[in-house]
Amino acid sequence: MNTRCILVAEDDEPIRRALADALTGAGYRVLAAADGREALELLLSRDVDLALLDVNMPHISGFKLLKVMAGECPGVPSIILTAHGEEQDRVKGLTLGADDYVVKPFSIAELLARIAAVLRRSPGRVHVESQGGQLSFPQGCLVPETRGVSMQDGSVVNLSDKEFDLFRYFLMHPGRVISQEELLLRVWGNHSHGTQTRIVAVTLTRLKEKIGPAAAACFSNVRGRGYMWKVDV
Repeated sequence: MNTRCILVAEDDEPIRRALADALTGAGYRVLAAADGREALELLLSRDVDLALLDVNMPHISGFKLLKVMAGECPGVPSIILTAHGEEQDRVKGLTLGADDYVVKPFSIAELLARIAAVLRRSPGRVHVESQGGQLSFPQGCLVPETRGVSMQDGSVVNLSDKEFDLFRYFLMHPGRVISQEELLLRVWGNHSHGTQTRIVAVTLTRLKEKIGPAAAACFSNVRGRGYMWKVDV
């Protein structure tokens, strides 16, 4: 049996019940919320492993919940549900921190597969967040308080804001391929998918030069797909 707890925030009662039944049948524990306010209360008071958020809900929208989650419960992954399927909704959700999106109408099989995929990535992210706010890597750790790097030899390495944000994003998502498009959205906030830029590669090169060869070797360029922070090097 799966011990993971899924929050289902959906104001449409038949859909909410169907999702809760499907997730329970798949072995998840389910918390159901009929609006954004109730969802927020559950997020702040219960141990939630993943939030399934409808975009359009009374009181607090799914987008507003994502903003609150970024500050109040940053370790909780999320998937947004949207009835529109428009690119601007998907982009907005990803920019605000959603890990994935599903467009209504959707199949339960697809949704369960997406939930499983997000949860497979989340244990590493939650684990590193729990280490006193410091994200570790070979021969050092990233220190959010100073937005820099503390090395095992006692030295301190200063990073630019984007170098810090980029490094943190990789450490929070170990073991999966991250596309340039995703990095532009989540680190730079660049919504223009068609823009061709080398800013990711240039920033990553500068970062690797600063953090030393052991840590730099953990970065992998996956041809045609993006980059990966490898946990076993």
